Amino acid sequence: MTSRFFHNRRFHLAKWLFCFAWAPIFLCAESAELPKKKILVLCSNGGNGHNAAVGALKTLLESRYDFKVIYPIDELQIFGVKSGEGVYNLALRNGWTRSVNVVSRYVAPKVFRRYKKKIEELITQHIQQQQPDLVISVIPFINFPATEAARKADIPYLMITTDNDLQTFVHGLQGVSHPHFKIVVGTHLWITREMLYQRNISAENIETIGLPVRPDFLSKKDPMALRDQYKIPRHKPIVLVMIGGAGGDAAYEYAHVLGSAQMGIHLIVCAGRNQDLAKNLRKIQLNRSNTMTVMEFTDKVPELMAMADLIITKPGTLSTTESLVMRLPILMDCTNPVISWEQANIDLIKSYCVGDYIDDFDKAETLVRQYLYDSELRHQIQQAYQKMPPNRFNESISLIIDQMCALKAEMPAEAVCNAL
Repeated sequence: MTSRFFHNRRFHLAKWLFCFAWAPIFLCAESAELPKKKILVLCSNGGNGHNAAVGALKTLLESRYDFKVIYPIDELQIFGVKSGEGVYNLALRNGWTRSVNVVSRYVAPKVFRRYKKKIEELITQHIQQQQPDLVISVIPFINFPATEAARKADIPYLMITTDNDLQTFVHGLQGVSHPHFKIVVGTHLWITREMLYQRNISAENIETIGLPVRPDFLSKKDPMALRDQYKIPRHKPIVLVMIGGAGGDAAYEYAHVLGSAQMGIHLIVCAGRNQDLAKNLRKIQLNRSNTMTVMEFTDKVPELMAMADLIITKPGTLSTTESLVMRLPILMDCTNPVISWEQANIDLIKSYCVGDYIDDFDKAETLVRQYLYDSELRHQIQQAYQKMPPNRFNESISLIIDQMCALKAEMPAEAVCNAL
């Protein structure tokens, strides 16, 4: 019995010595972080929506994924000249909406069709350099050749649309043959899903989860505390005028028309980086019943929207999405011609019964009074928001990306251990 006792003790001692010897290796293996998955993002500097979408993705997922953002349209040489998106932005700033509509509908598709091989080569080079686990595109026009580059490299491809009207996004999609291709859209409008069905994109490849929005817009805020912080009277309804850098004249007109009328409101007018606009806004003679805050460039738009009782904004998709998430009554500025794909945003807010549009400054006062002081209308808008499908982008996109990254062919862990 004594010999068996000492034998057992020696066995247990040897076992513990073995464990202590290998413990540092096991602990290191446990504590070592796995390398982040790599995502190659195709972005655009045309307008604000594309970069805003990438910013939302980074805020949500940068702790888990390594993002590399490129601007392929900016890199593209068209007719020997660096294309850039500067011309598009210049046209928007100058209000050349009709020209933008003509170019986007008739000229751009032909140009990008002609340069599809060049686009594929350009994306291929970036894929070879970055070796990503997933390619994400948030831009229109180039997605067919980009999917070809990803397909040939066996990399999954995810399109995240940034408009409710997909007329610029569907270009060339009828040719997509990538087996691991998905597209995220915002709504069930006919100008989204039907456009995709017409180009042979099956329903299983379409994820309708809403459009990208910064997490700041979804966090809870105290409107009264914010009023105190911004030194805004607590008892006055707030009208937020946010037309964008290209809408300086319109923002001034709204501030002048509403500010000079006896309305008992507080105006927050966003001037952005337009210092001349800010200076001119401060010169407006307000009716004594009104007050106004002129906001120069700020990243606190979620706070401004949280305080607002009504927003007047352009029909851009970014501002529309943010206003809908914040559940604001919306009046869209249509005093100038509308970019063709932004008409969908006007149709959207009207179909949801949460807003209207202003096509003449003379109608602004009447509509604003109605949307601020008609208690029945405001109650109907609250009910409409309760019935409206929620924007699920932020809660759903992580799972979609995780699943798509998992599609990339990798050697199983067991096989790696056996090979060692």
